[in-house]
Amino acid sequence: MKPKLSDIADISEVSVSTVSLVLSGKGRISDDVRRKVWENARILGYSNSRRRSVDAPEKTNSVGILISIDEIWGFIWGFVRPIIDEIEGSLRRDGRNTILIPIRRSSSVEEILGKIVQSRTEAVISLHYGNGRLFQMLEELDIPTIVVMNNNYQDRFYSVLVDDIQCAFEGTRHLITLGHTRLAYVECERPDLPVLTNDRFFGFRKAIDEAGLQVPDTHVLRFDLNDMESLTTALRGWFNEAPGLRPTGIFCLDDDIGVRVITVLKSLGVSVPQDVSIVAPGDVLDYSQNHIPKITTMRINTAYMGKIVYQMLMNRLEHEPEDLHVLKVIHQLMKRETTGAPPGSGER
Repeated sequence: MKPKLSDIADISEVSVSTVSLVLSGKGRISDDVRRKVWENARILGYSNSRRRSVDAPEKTNSVGILISIDEIWGFIWGFVRPIIDEIEGSLRRDGRNTILIPIRRSSSVEEILGKIVQSRTEAVISLHYGNGRLFQMLEELDIPTIVVMNNNYQDRFYSVLVDDIQCAFEGTRHLITLGHTRLAYVECERPDLPVLTNDRFFGFRKAIDEAGLQVPDTHVLRFDLNDMESLTTALRGWFNEAPGLRPTGIFCLDDDIGVRVITVLKSLGVSVPQDVSIVAPGDVLDYSQNHIPKITTMRINTAYMGKIVYQMLMNRLEHEPEDLHVLKVIHQLMKRETTGAPPGSGER
């Protein structure tokens, strides 16, 4: 029975990731640690004849897809499913398999790396999830990695992203074109995607500035997803203002936030879009469901994104690209039922 990475890690008093790097001949590991790991590996029965990971004697013809199973990201499953389907179908036609590797935000790098090594995948695709240390370790183990929809690592790793500045700019422009001049912005903290929140707010401000409009600081709201009372308090304050001061258009960070805003507004007796219009990027919700408000969104062509991910992956597997590649997909406006002309404009 072959020893496990964790067995060697325990007896060597190092991490699983360190064992992986030592046995694969990768990484910047001190000579003392390297010698200790190899000695303990041999004691446990690992052969030195082939320098490879004990848990992965050889890579299989498969690609691993890291996907978060945290409840906070549950709402995006329908959104990422077409991406996975496209990747899976393309890989199948190429004679390769896909392995879904479930992870949590609380999972350690060593735990995730152990899952990847044990799955013996020849490459990894990471959906939304980001950890620079993990990605660097995978690259050092000659496991090509593609980061999807996480802008935090575009200057270091191969990435397929969405243009969040463009989507926020175009969505805000839609409100302005409809005649809205009093706008507001609502976001929450997305800890795994800080660049996304920054880029979308930048796109919103860019559209506001180009139109020569002003947005008071009080009309820019960040709330905690677990604290709906703070959202209710802020929105109540906005719509208790004089009619000439309250916002007539709201840009939300994504349509998950949009649903929460609409729910609170309804409880306050504020109608959408009669009293206020709402736009949100993402299009991550299932709009075929009757209970989902029909939000005007900025949609991502997820199937097309899946094709790009596959093409970038195959390029990495079959060639040796000289430069880091980053590709961005733009959003398209999807007009639904939450936008219209400002109240009192005479247009509906």
